[in-house]
Amino acid sequence: MKPMWTLADHRVFAGGAGTEGALLFGAEQASLYAIDAATGDFLDRWGRHGAFALAEVAPADHEIAAALADAQVLVPSARARRAPRPTIDPATVPLATLVLEAAQACNLRCTYCYAGGGTYGGAARVMSPELAARAARFLVEKSGDLPRVTLVLFGGEPLLNLPALAAAVAAGEAAAAEHGKTLVVSLTTNGTRFTPAALDFLAAHRIGVSVSIDGPPDMHDANRPYGGRAGGGSYADVVAGVARLRERTGRAPAARVTLAPDQWARIPEVFEHVLGKGFLEVGIAPATPVAPALLPTPEQDAALLAGFAHVARRFVDEARRGRVLPFSNLLDLLAKLHVGQVRGVPCGAGLGYVAMDAQGALFLCHRFAGDDGFRIGDLATGIDHAKARACLAAQAAGRADACGTCWARSLCAGGCHHENHLRESVLGLAQGTCCDFIQRWIELGIRTYGELRADPGHPVLAFVGRRAEG
Repeated sequence: MKPMWTLADHRVFAGGAGTEGALLFGAEQASLYAIDAATGDFLDRWGRHGAFALAEVAPADHEIAAALADAQVLVPSARARRAPRPTIDPATVPLATLVLEAAQACNLRCTYCYAGGGTYGGAARVMSPELAARAARFLVEKSGDLPRVTLVLFGGEPLLNLPALAAAVAAGEAAAAEHGKTLVVSLTTNGTRFTPAALDFLAAHRIGVSVSIDGPPDMHDANRPYGGRAGGGSYADVVAGVARLRERTGRAPAARVTLAPDQWARIPEVFEHVLGKGFLEVGIAPATPVAPALLPTPEQDAALLAGFAHVARRFVDEARRGRVLPFSNLLDLLAKLHVGQVRGVPCGAGLGYVAMDAQGALFLCHRFAGDDGFRIGDLATGIDHAKARACLAAQAAGRADACGTCWARSLCAGGCHHENHLRESVLGLAQGTCCDFIQRWIELGIRTYGELRADPGHPVLAFVGRRAEG
């Protein structure tokens, strides 16, 4: 019997502006190739045949068939029947990242907050320095053979509890030195608490800082007002605080922008405004749908993609001048495309990444803090891997068929667990309500990468490659 071959799952996209031919994306390997018209015609013709013997291929097409086989787009028929990706046992994954909810309290009352004003559904509270120090040592001791671990200082607003942050970093640095590891520390803050003591602390330990800022004053102040009697917007204090941070540390922070659906049409304006405030890079996120009012309409989804496309166009224009536009959403996607990064899971939640609340309880990720359904242990007894397995299995339930046939599966792997939980379990939406946007966003990234790759030696591609390497 003649061996039979077939085309593996793939998509062909027209090349971006300034490129010739088209782009071939291999769905299984997240591979990306520039192809000519003859290859595109081959894929179109033989894609309609199902399985076929290579003897049926005309001699003029043999070179194309061989190239597609090398790219694992043309494969033996038996290999085309995809087996489900093996599940990962949380017990086999060393702890790499610990998020400390050092202050489950906040001085702002952001309109879209998924953390209940920073308290995660409970009473406002802060972590003791002793508990913070134990947590940092726990991270290092449970990291196995990993040479590097990451401690994330989080809240609420973590700078409301500087003593715990200082204790955690001191203990983490000492434990890392003892075990021959590198400790990386990052802080996510609302930018209003850059006191002299906080700035001294951040400068002394070279902590990476991410600041939440939502654009021009009218947007930011509408989204991120102060709580309590003070009220009022926080924009002016954030901008002033970032200036002090840059002066004291000599380093620019990253910007985290969160926008509600009715603000998505202003994405180009927001990006330019925030970039002009001296941030290292700018990432833009849609607000988490904590309530039905934050679920977008189709028109708002279109505005979100159009805004991202506008900034992507700017990215390419800047790249042609040899400059990197620091749009972190696109840089992260381009890095994955550059190395063909295949994701078997959507994120590291419960798989080397856990969060700890102010009282020492461990959760699948920082977004699930306060939800006992996603509690996976505590600092005293360690991670309950059986509970982590059950949480991850519940989140994956019912997605295998849809994800298995999605061309973007190798780059998405099902989407954010917390977003899915809110949309499906809390708001009662059907599975896959984010899928269309995710696919269109990935397609935009593929087209953008195709334009950059028209010049293989482009310095921006070298930058993307370094980002992919970490």
